[in-house]
Amino acid sequence: MLLYTLRKMTTTSLNLALVMLAALTTIASAQPQRRQVETNPWPDPDPAPWLTVSAGDSGFDLDRLEQAASLAEPTHADALLVIRHGRIVLERYWNGRKPTDVQQTYSTTKGAVAFLVGRVLERGHIESLDQSIANFVPEIAGQTRENMTFRNVMAMQSGLAQWPALDRADRQSGRSQLEAVGARGMTHQPFQYFIYSSTAYRLLFTALERATGMNLPDLSRKEIFGPLGMTGAYWVEIHSQDRFLGYQSIRMRPRDMAKLGQVLLNNGHWKGSQYLPTGYMQLLRTAPAPKINPSYGLFWHLNSGEFYLSYRESNYRRNRLLPGSPPDTIVNFGNGGQIIAIVPSLDLVWTRTGRQIPSNIWSNSSTVAQLSAAIIRAVDH
Repeated sequence: MLLYTLRKMTTTSLNLALVMLAALTTIASAQPQRRQVETNPWPDPDPAPWLTVSAGDSGFDLDRLEQAASLAEPTHADALLVIRHGRIVLERYWNGRKPTDVQQTYSTTKGAVAFLVGRVLERGHIESLDQSIANFVPEIAGQTRENMTFRNVMAMQSGLAQWPALDRADRQSGRSQLEAVGARGMTHQPFQYFIYSSTAYRLLFTALERATGMNLPDLSRKEIFGPLGMTGAYWVEIHSQDRFLGYQSIRMRPRDMAKLGQVLLNNGHWKGSQYLPTGYMQLLRTAPAPKINPSYGLFWHLNSGEFYLSYRESNYRRNRLLPGSPPDTIVNFGNGGQIIAIVPSLDLVWTRTGRQIPSNIWSNSSTVAQLSAAIIRAVDH
């Protein structure tokens, strides 16, 4: 078929296609090559590992729960954990994965960063979520970027320009994560427009480092990995040649992803202590500007809104994010289908990891929604 198509092409069009292909190849090869660099993992053993319980004793129908696991496996899943009443009910691993293996969590790391902001806030290193990030990162000042605060960045409503062409330009130019923010203007006032922006999110890495005087991996070991017993967890850095560009995400075990969900479910409590204030936990799962987007809190997706906005173009979708799941469901989603889901009304947490996923959380036929609904249906009482 390919040979037949090429024969049908005119000499001019074929030459043009070859020129374009050569140009694209040249551009790709000219882009600075990035590499990931692992930081030191948290070495200590988990002081309070998860306990397990049978499906029946936790109020699940075993057959339906197994059906949910069967639904997860062909979605290229590596792991599925279901936790109810604080105990593991189901734990499955595929593709040679083990409970001790860490997973790159991509944007699901935002849930951990939300906790990190809360811990830094509690220690008084930042005044409030409404403090200007320019107080810590003055080099971003200009073009009203001083209006960027912890709160509006975490709400994905900072107003910083965001579209795919800008992301491509950042990669092609070899900009660091901080330089990428300074290269963008502001297109909206805060809390006037929702657009999912990892560029704005990554600005918090520098802000937290400046506020505390610690690098992000050390800060995370002190405030997250250690207190929550996240054995083996570590940040991944991004480098280009000998230049540090920023951070990719945290690699952690699925069991540790579930700990983040359990802390949120427990209103900040973890193993008998108040790890984060209840009021702060409530902020994370409340939409700060519900008329703009009722389905996003502070770095956490919400299922309580009557509509939601998709990732790239802020497309309006008039239905809940996860049809078939209770309205109080809260979710974090990362590339490839790294999922933390919490259902407070059912005292339920589940996590899924994998290399890819058939459809993302914003799709009309969302794999996340289907899997969530299957797990919910398995709850018997």
